Amino acid sequence: MKPLKVAIIDDEPDAIATIELIINEFCKGVDIVAKANMIDHGYDRIRETEPDLVFLDIDMPRGSGFDLLERFPIRKFDVIFITAYSKYEKRAAQYGAFDYLNKPIDIEHFIKVVDRFRIHLEENGHSSYRLML
Repeated sequence: MKPLKVAIIDDEPDAIATIELIINEFCKGVDIVAKANMIDHGYDRIRETEPDLVFLDIDMPRGSGFDLLERFPIRKFDVIFITAYSKYEKRAAQYGAFDYLNKPIDIEHFIKVVDRFRIHLEENGHSSYRLML
Protein backbone atom coordinates (compact mmCIF):
# COMPACT_ATOMS: atom_id res chain seq x y z
CA MET A 1 0.00 0.00 0.00
CA LYS A 2 1.46 3.34 -1.06
CA PRO A 3 1.59 6.13 1.51
CA LEU A 4 -1.32 8.56 1.59
CA LYS A 5 -0.08 12.04 0.64
CA VAL A 6 -1.74 14.87 2.56
CA ALA A 7 -1.53 18.64 2.77
CA ILE A 8 -2.54 20.79 5.74
CA ILE A 9 -3.77 24.33 5.10
CA ASP A 10 -4.76 26.40 8.12
CA ASP A 11 -3.93 29.94 9.22
CA GLU A 12 -3.40 28.87 12.84
CA PRO A 13 0.09 27.44 13.53
CA ASP A 14 -1.28 25.51 16.54
CA ALA A 15 -3.92 23.84 14.35
CA ILE A 16 -1.29 22.76 11.81
CA ALA A 17 0.92 21.44 14.62
CA THR A 18 -2.00 19.52 16.18
CA ILE A 19 -3.01 17.88 12.89
CA GLU A 20 0.62 17.04 12.17
CA LEU A 21 1.07 15.52 15.63
CA ILE A 22 -2.07 13.38 15.31
CA ILE A 23 -1.01 12.13 11.87
CA ASN A 24 2.54 11.35 12.95
CA GLU A 25 1.42 9.63 16.15
CA PHE A 26 -1.70 7.73 15.05
CA CYS A 27 -1.93 7.56 11.24
CA LYS A 28 0.79 5.27 9.92
CA GLY A 29 1.33 5.37 6.17
CA VAL A 30 0.30 9.01 5.90
CA ASP A 31 2.91 11.44 4.59
CA ILE A 32 2.47 15.17 5.09
CA VAL A 33 3.77 16.55 1.80
CA ALA A 34 2.71 20.19 2.24
CA LYS A 35 1.73 22.73 4.87
CA ALA A 36 0.56 26.30 4.34
CA ASN A 37 -1.02 29.07 6.38
CA MET A 38 -2.65 31.05 3.54
CA ILE A 39 -4.68 30.05 0.51
CA ASP A 40 -2.14 31.49 -1.96
CA HIS A 41 0.64 29.37 -0.51
CA GLY A 42 -1.74 26.45 -0.16
CA TYR A 43 -2.62 26.65 -3.85
CA ASP A 44 1.06 26.61 -4.81
CA ARG A 45 1.90 23.74 -2.45
CA ILE A 46 -1.02 21.62 -3.68
CA ARG A 47 0.03 22.10 -7.31
CA GLU A 48 3.66 21.23 -6.45
CA THR A 49 3.00 18.14 -4.32
CA GLU A 50 -0.27 16.70 -5.72
CA PRO A 51 -1.67 15.35 -2.45
CA ASP A 52 -4.39 12.73 -2.26
CA LEU A 53 -6.10 14.61 0.56
CA VAL A 54 -6.11 18.17 1.87
CA PHE A 55 -7.02 19.09 5.44
CA LEU A 56 -8.43 22.57 4.94
CA ASP A 57 -9.57 25.33 7.27
CA ILE A 58 -12.41 27.52 6.02
CA ASP A 59 -12.11 30.90 7.72
CA MET A 60 -8.67 32.35 6.90
CA PRO A 61 -7.27 35.79 6.16
CA ARG A 62 -7.11 36.78 2.47
CA GLY A 63 -9.70 34.20 1.44
CA SER A 64 -11.57 31.13 2.58
CA GLY A 65 -10.98 27.45 2.03
CA PHE A 66 -13.84 27.64 -0.47
CA ASP A 67 -11.95 30.33 -2.40
CA LEU A 68 -8.98 27.98 -2.59
CA LEU A 69 -11.08 25.11 -3.94
CA GLU A 70 -12.54 27.35 -6.63
CA ARG A 71 -9.04 27.69 -8.06
CA PHE A 72 -9.19 23.97 -8.88
CA PRO A 73 -12.13 23.50 -11.28
CA ILE A 74 -10.97 19.90 -11.72
CA ARG A 75 -9.51 18.46 -8.56
CA LYS A 76 -7.40 15.36 -8.23
CA PHE A 77 -7.57 15.46 -4.42
CA ASP A 78 -10.24 15.18 -1.78
CA VAL A 79 -10.82 17.58 1.09
CA ILE A 80 -11.57 17.20 4.75
CA PHE A 81 -12.52 20.54 6.22
CA ILE A 82 -11.35 21.19 9.76
CA THR A 83 -12.92 24.31 11.21
CA ALA A 84 -14.22 25.86 14.38
CA TYR A 85 -17.52 26.73 12.71
CA SER A 86 -20.30 24.22 12.15
CA LYS A 87 -22.26 26.77 10.09
CA TYR A 88 -20.29 25.91 6.93
CA GLU A 89 -21.05 22.19 6.90
CA LYS A 90 -23.78 22.36 4.24
CA ARG A 91 -21.64 24.54 1.98
CA ALA A 92 -18.70 22.16 2.45
CA ALA A 93 -20.88 19.33 1.17
CA GLN A 94 -21.67 21.41 -1.94
CA TYR A 95 -17.92 21.61 -2.55
CA GLY A 96 -17.65 17.83 -2.41
CA ALA A 97 -15.90 17.57 0.94
CA PHE A 98 -15.07 14.02 1.94
CA ASP A 99 -15.76 15.00 5.55
CA TYR A 100 -16.12 17.94 7.90
CA LEU A 101 -14.45 17.99 11.31
CA ASN A 102 -14.93 20.55 14.04
CA LYS A 103 -12.20 22.08 16.17
CA PRO A 104 -11.11 21.14 18.71
CA ILE A 105 -10.25 17.92 16.93
CA ASP A 106 -11.54 14.64 18.35
CA ILE A 107 -8.52 12.39 17.81
CA GLU A 108 -10.44 9.10 17.60
CA HIS A 109 -12.88 10.55 15.08
CA PHE A 110 -10.00 12.02 13.06
CA ILE A 111 -8.30 8.61 12.87
CA LYS A 112 -11.56 6.93 11.76
CA VAL A 113 -12.10 9.51 9.02
CA VAL A 114 -8.54 9.08 7.71
CA ASP A 115 -8.96 5.28 7.74
CA ARG A 116 -12.29 5.59 5.91
CA PHE A 117 -10.66 7.83 3.31
CA ARG A 118 -7.79 5.39 2.84
CA ILE A 119 -10.29 2.56 2.21
CA HIS A 120 -12.19 4.79 -0.23
CA LEU A 121 -8.99 5.58 -2.12
CA GLU A 122 -7.90 1.92 -2.25
CA GLU A 123 -11.30 0.78 -3.51
CA ASN A 124 -11.59 3.50 -6.15
CA GLY A 125 -7.94 4.01 -7.04
CA HIS A 126 -8.41 7.78 -7.16
CA SER A 127 -10.16 10.74 -5.66
CA SER A 128 -13.89 10.69 -6.31
CA TYR A 129 -14.26 14.45 -6.44
CA ARG A 130 -15.44 16.37 -9.47
CA LEU A 131 -16.57 19.99 -9.21
CA MET A 132 -20.33 20.31 -9.68
CA LEU A 133 -21.14 23.87 -8.65
